[in-house]
Amino acid sequence: MSSPERLDLARSCLRIMVAALIVRMVGAIALGEGAPFGPDGTGAEAAVALGGHPYPLHIVMLSALGADARALSMLCGALNCVLIALWGRRVGLGMAGGWLAVCAPLSVMPGVLASGDAPALTIALVGILISTMGGWLGPVGGAVAALSVAVKPIALPVLVLLVARPSGLLGAVGVLVLLRQFIAPLWNPMPQGGLLGTWWIASGGSPPQSILSWAGDGLRTLGETPHWAQIWWALLGALAVVRTDKRMLAVTAVLPVLAAFGIAAMFGGRVESRYFSAPMVAALPFVGFMLRDPRWVGVACGVMTWASVALLTQLGASRAVLDSHAQVPDLPVLGWPAVEADAIFATCSTEDATRLRELAKQLAEVAPLGSTIITEPRPDGREGELFWPLKVLRPDLKVSTDSGASSPSPD
Repeated sequence: MSSPERLDLARSCLRIMVAALIVRMVGAIALGEGAPFGPDGTGAEAAVALGGHPYPLHIVMLSALGADARALSMLCGALNCVLIALWGRRVGLGMAGGWLAVCAPLSVMPGVLASGDAPALTIALVGILISTMGGWLGPVGGAVAALSVAVKPIALPVLVLLVARPSGLLGAVGVLVLLRQFIAPLWNPMPQGGLLGTWWIASGGSPPQSILSWAGDGLRTLGETPHWAQIWWALLGALAVVRTDKRMLAVTAVLPVLAAFGIAAMFGGRVESRYFSAPMVAALPFVGFMLRDPRWVGVACGVMTWASVALLTQLGASRAVLDSHAQVPDLPVLGWPAVEADAIFATCSTEDATRLRELAKQLAEVAPLGSTIITEPRPDGREGELFWPLKVLRPDLKVSTDSGASSPSPD
């Protein structure tokens, strides 16, 4: 590659990175300030000081960024757009997928939540990009990509991109065997352990007895995915199978759709739209390849941006009501497509989460040494919105729910 080509590539990557950061910063503003807003934000931030988190690489990454889970997600979310653009360029699909990732709601959402979703995807995409460099870097890249399970296994479906350069699969399989404890809910499910114990939710906690019935239910679940998630773009990407003359790339084109189907079949009615983020991001380079013309890519970005704005403004409005102490700006709400905002809020936070965080600071100042703080239990261990900040500020205090159950580990 000549120096002018390198300069043009660097400029393209910089433009994507800046645009992605702006989108995610605006999204974060729409969701407001308050308690960490994300499926595992409060517990992960507390684990930087307390330890005990089930996914240690996430905590290492958080420690490097001052234990700010949302800031880490925003940075990684923007970087993911660049990485997916570079992967597309390396395999001959072009960089349009990176621009689509800037705007796609299932790419934007992980980048504005305090969670391990976007950081896990970053580790996976870095390894996948390395795997395209050939030679011994193929297996090395696959190994790096598989490390993402130690951040959060939600990024596993994006590993289908390794099929385009199959040598990467060797390294990935080797590392997954070594880190098999992080994917134990897949191969060694514990039906009574919730999502941390099994991913076979739709089939009662264990692999299905009837594959046909299980697959049919999965198709129905996938078909019921909310409109704002725009999973149908992945179907357009799958059509790249007939537009490329590269055999392994043609095979790879259909794998994101199969990954999305697998997620829908496994989790059934418990599936959350954000679970489809990894297969959706994996499909975007193929979608960009199918659109090709920059004008059509621009139209697609506009459609995706509309859905992202609807998602974030409706979710922000829901948070303003359910977490009244959070500082959520009063923005116009885009009402279509409709978003299940209250349900998403429930997976990312709990009512009055910011008030609980303020209460933790107050209790830390006045609670007697070694005393026990008791509160009512909340769904999914969300009493941790009070307990984890309190334990960080006052390690001497004991915490318990009034049911007598001990509080969960920070996750």
